[in-house]
Amino acid sequence: MKRDLNIWESVRVAFRVLGENKLRTGLTMLGIIIGVFAVISLVSLGHSARLYVADQFAGMGSNLLIVTPGKRETIRSSWIVGAANVHKLTMADSDAIRRRLPSISAVAPFILGFGLVKQEGLSRNTLVSGTGPEYPFVRDSVPELGRFISQDDVDGERRVAALGSKVRTELFGAENPLGKLILVMGTPFRVIGVLGSKGATLGFDLDDQVFIPLTAARRLFNTDALVEIITRARSNDEVGVAEAGIKELIRSRHNGEEDITVISQNQMLSTLNSILDALTFTLVAIAAISLIVGGIGIMNIMLASVNERTREIGLRKAVGARPQDIQAQFLIESAVLSLIGGLTGVLLTGVALVVARWASPSLPVVITPWAVALAVTFSAATGIFFGVYPARRAARLSPIEALRNE
Repeated sequence: MKRDLNIWESVRVAFRVLGENKLRTGLTMLGIIIGVFAVISLVSLGHSARLYVADQFAGMGSNLLIVTPGKRETIRSSWIVGAANVHKLTMADSDAIRRRLPSISAVAPFILGFGLVKQEGLSRNTLVSGTGPEYPFVRDSVPELGRFISQDDVDGERRVAALGSKVRTELFGAENPLGKLILVMGTPFRVIGVLGSKGATLGFDLDDQVFIPLTAARRLFNTDALVEIITRARSNDEVGVAEAGIKELIRSRHNGEEDITVISQNQMLSTLNSILDALTFTLVAIAAISLIVGGIGIMNIMLASVNERTREIGLRKAVGARPQDIQAQFLIESAVLSLIGGLTGVLLTGVALVVARWASPSLPVVITPWAVALAVTFSAATGIFFGVYPARRAARLSPIEALRNE
């Protein structure tokens, strides 16, 4: 009487056969191990990079809209920056946005420039930011010492300054800088506050700058043109409304011309995520080639195994084994081989990502569960796919011819 295939017995036999030649088995699994390692690592690092970028953008503030002079548009395959008659952005534009757009909760106009800042023999070239009192609300930045620039400071063109934490450390060390004088491009300013550390965001160090009243910066740089206006929408749902409102308002103030560019924080984040997604997909597709190479290696070893075990196959058929039993045995062996390789790749990936997290604490390295499941499933499927031909070849062997084999 023919008996049904015992799966667990076949798995046990598979482990025994694979263990008889450990070196060959290990070398065959190497392609699967490398493929699984590469796929999981690249997907996880791509996901970690996305979290890192999101964290960096969160450090800039939330629901931000950046308004810059000049209309960026594409005309006849050429990237054109600026309209025919570009109006400069002014404090009046900034005030109009603040007063007339209820979807905007805070507005921070900027006049920017790099300059030499000195204090008792110490000097540092840094960014000098002329702005208004709403900057802390836009950037979610709280003074660590003293206060930030007030509206009275702006209205009175007072020569006062708030320092970024890095500038404070470089010029004053552990000393309390409040009330001390510094020279900003040769002009004395009195320190009224120090902002809490925000760190570097997308390569720009928010702590390495000196803040002065917008009107003082206008006099210092001899210009009333704003470099940009950073606004904050009241909520994420109102970002679109705020953007449309800014464009319409500035158009009405600039003789009907939309000669500004408004970039939302969400747009920047979406663009970067799209780039990361495309890069991750490309790298994973390349890494998946390792799995295919590993599958070819499995096919090779299984074909060799069929040739080596021809007499065994003949004996099993002679005592009643069905062709489908022989085929299933070899498929199980190839699946076990690839699955062990996949699980080993997962283990090595976990160790590598733990080391990466230790080496770079600022990067939120995490293992993506779906990538692990996909890689292991694909590795097992690869083993089965490339094991079909050897298994069918074994199943079709004639028992008489197989028993004649020495």
